[in-house]
Amino acid sequence: MEFSNHDDSFFMNYAIRLASRHVGLTGENPSVGCVLVSDKKIISYGITGIGGSPHAEFEALSKLKKIPKGTIAYVSLEPCSHVGKNPACASLLAMSGIAKVVIATKDPNPVINGNGIEILKNAGIKTKLGICEDLAKDIIYGFSQRVNGLHPEVNIKVASYSDGITVPGDKDPWITNNLSRSYGHVLRSNHDAIVVGVNTVKTDDPNLDCRLPGMNQRTPFKVIIDTNLRTPVSSSLVKNAKKNSLIIFTKLLKNNRINEYKNNGVEVIEVETEDNGLLNLKNVLDKLSLKGFNRVLIEGGSTLSSSFLENNLVNFVYWFKSNEKKAEENFLTNGDKSLNKLIKSSNFKIKDSISLMSNKLEIYKRA
Repeated sequence: MEFSNHDDSFFMNYAIRLASRHVGLTGENPSVGCVLVSDKKIISYGITGIGGSPHAEFEALSKLKKIPKGTIAYVSLEPCSHVGKNPACASLLAMSGIAKVVIATKDPNPVINGNGIEILKNAGIKTKLGICEDLAKDIIYGFSQRVNGLHPEVNIKVASYSDGITVPGDKDPWITNNLSRSYGHVLRSNHDAIVVGVNTVKTDDPNLDCRLPGMNQRTPFKVIIDTNLRTPVSSSLVKNAKKNSLIIFTKLLKNNRINEYKNNGVEVIEVETEDNGLLNLKNVLDKLSLKGFNRVLIEGGSTLSSSFLENNLVNFVYWFKSNEKKAEENFLTNGDKSLNKLIKSSNFKIKDSISLMSNKLEIYKRA
């Protein structure tokens, strides 16, 4: 049975939407969607499991006792060809009785890149590559960078008044409204790690949890950038480290508080510094990459965010803006000035603008 490109796009779009549900939850593995179709009807589907197992193809196949003749599999990423914690999905499909496999994009992992397709072809299974490829690549962008020796995908979340000031006033518990903050929690839920600076920890004592109903388990790993190791041991992040996991990056490992951090379950990692005495952020991302993080969200402080921007390490900026101006006695900090200038530079192009009641979300993509 031959489907039109329109049919293929319809089912592949569904597979990609499935994959998007577990972005940020699949560990070092990419989130993949698989849809099995017979007589133009979906008969099964699968998504890469939380933590990376099981793989989407395995989950989709395991739901069926028998594969109908002529069944087509739509997968958002080339089926893997090697055996690790999971069986090789290309071999599973080859032995399953599937007639054809439609693939959105090749696996960027050099270990696999094209090998899964070869397994399928050698088994006599028809393959089709490149359906909705750009959408599929967006889902695995961070994974693609990491497995090719680059840093993870890095995105920034900013909340400001209409004049660009990012620090709330004394009488303002929040800059943005409830809808914006809910959207911010969605961002947390689809990133592997969330990064803040030590000043944010000392000033706000945040929890950095995903607090949307039913999504508490989607809270990302916590990371603090703390050059001189000033993170309070009494902070919420340190006290809850055993439950939610926490890394502190610092230049100081010879510190009398190291054991206090470690006793609370905190991992303290030494990082080289730049000439200005601050941590080398590229080195921080390299270490996060080695730990298997694919998507990193920078959430704390205009100074830290502007530092990532200045080092050309940012892929997307999510800028939540209130329609209110800050009180007259408040002013733009140096971090605010730098952040506003960098986001509005030619290095970034606006990708989308979303109305959030009295707020607006502007999404910028690195040019």
